[in-house]
Amino acid sequence: MRICLLTPAPDHPLLAAATALLTPRHQVEWQDPDDPGTPDPALAPGGPADVYLLKTRTPRALAHARRLEELGAPVLNSAAATELVQDRTAMAETALRAGLPFVATDTAPTLAHLLAQGPPAYPVVVKSRHSRRHDLVARADDAAALRALAGRWADEPVVVQPFSANSGWDHKLWVVGDRVFAGLRRSELATPVPGGTRPLTADDLPASWLDAVRSVGEVFALDVYGVDLLEVAGRPLIVDVNAFPGIRGREGAPEALAGLALRTAEGAHAPRVPATV
Repeated sequence: MRICLLTPAPDHPLLAAATALLTPRHQVEWQDPDDPGTPDPALAPGGPADVYLLKTRTPRALAHARRLEELGAPVLNSAAATELVQDRTAMAETALRAGLPFVATDTAPTLAHLLAQGPPAYPVVVKSRHSRRHDLVARADDAAALRALAGRWADEPVVVQPFSANSGWDHKLWVVGDRVFAGLRRSELATPVPGGTRPLTADDLPASWLDAVRSVGEVFALDVYGVDLLEVAGRPLIVDVNAFPGIRGREGAPEALAGLALRTAEGAHAPRVPATV
């Protein structure tokens, strides 16, 4: 089988480990869709690969993935599903419409607009509407804090969520096919502590939490994804969903990814696609 990684960083630990598992019997290639030298998929030597793993979310990468899908190549995750969870407004609307325990979310066209009108109540969490590297994620406890954010991000489209009192630790859940991996990571909104991600297994979590996390994949048509959960009053509250996370240091994750790639390449698994597509 030919497996192609769509990424600028094929040496990422998860991808490198999965590649090492696959290469004894299969051919693993990689392309950076943002590299001007990457050929149009229709003109690539040897034709499309048997499966593509989309671990990049730039507009050019999404266009490249769509072109591959038009040619009949399976892409994990699909371009449409990847794009859907980059828009935090669409993410919240989709999740809440499906009945997922997702945090209430409002949208403002710019942070300056939000500052002019003011949120309904403080404290709030303010995030860039469009998820990307080094985007805005911050807590504002009062109007002064919001003005400080507006001084740096005045024209930024944002979503606004009520701050929910919690332990300061995010439950990080990662899903690869039918496998769920877990960890505890200090929230970026909380006071930092040493130690990084704390070990956690899916067996440590209530079954209802795992059901909600698996439902995220069905609702958003994702095959490889991450879910950030807070525990609020003993219940899970989803605050973010992302496509193809890094899943660093989780035992069994490279094996799960390699297995999913092969099942997809062999036609035993079809990538999920949002129902609206």
